This record gives sequence, C-alpha cells and structure tokens, in this order.
Amino acid sequence: MALQLDSAMVKTGAVKGIRITLELAKIVVPTTILVALLRGSGVLESMSVACAPLMKLFGLSGDAAIVLISGYFVNLYAATASILALGLAPREIAVLAIMLGFAHSLLVEVVVSRRAGSPVSVILPLRVGVSLLSGMIFGRLM
Repeated sequence: MALQLDSAMVKTGAVKGIRITLELAKIVVPTTILVALLRGSGVLESMSVACAPLMKLFGLSGDAAIVLISGYFVNLYAATASILALGLAPREIAVLAIMLGFAHSLLVEVVVSRRAGSPVSVILPLRVGVSLLSGMIFGRLM
C-alpha cells in the first residue's frame, strides 16, 4: 500500500520541522557567534595555544579543544556550531565526532545516570576515559 500525502500531513510536518529548527537555532546561533567573537578578540587563539599540547595527543589542533569543551559540557549542537565557526578539517571533525559520541552533554547526562541508578563515580570517568582513549587511537589512525 502506497503512502498517501494529504495537506494536513504536509502542514503538520512543516510545523514540526520549523519548531525543531527554531529550537536548534537557539543553541547553534549563539554558540557560533560566541566562537566567532572569541576568535575575533584573540581569546580563542590564546586558548588554542594553551590547549595545543593536550590536543596533540589526539592529533588535533588547539582549536579543537573548543569543540570538545562545548560538546562535553553543553551538547552536540553546541559542538557542531563550534565546528562550523572554526572551519576544522574533515579529519579533525571525524576524530571529534568519535570522541563526543562516547561523552557528550555530561552535565545533563550525569543527572540522568544518577536518576537511573548508575553510580556517577563509575559512569563519568568511564565515558570520559573511553572518549579520550578513542581520540588517541583514531587520532593516530586517521
């Protein structure tokens, strides 16, 4: 049986799509602006230089630290906005995506884990540890 579209379905889908777009824009637009302001003010360069030795462990530039921080502590949409604002290379984006797949939105997910009955003292170090280890492995392989 073929799916039949009617005007109500299209209208419902369009309204939902617009709502989701606006929700994401609330995160992506301010994060992109903030990263651009940090870059323009020179603060981002200072942060990049300070983080560069640590980021080399993952084969990443110092700028990638902004993506990790925003992904770890805010969410993946903030990390995506940071990537857009920084213009990172595809290889760096791939390594960061793998790392953030294991550990993202940590402030929210720690609360969720606690409510689910998982010991935060185990879950948090495990997620961050696997994230960092995967960054070291894939940073060398890619």
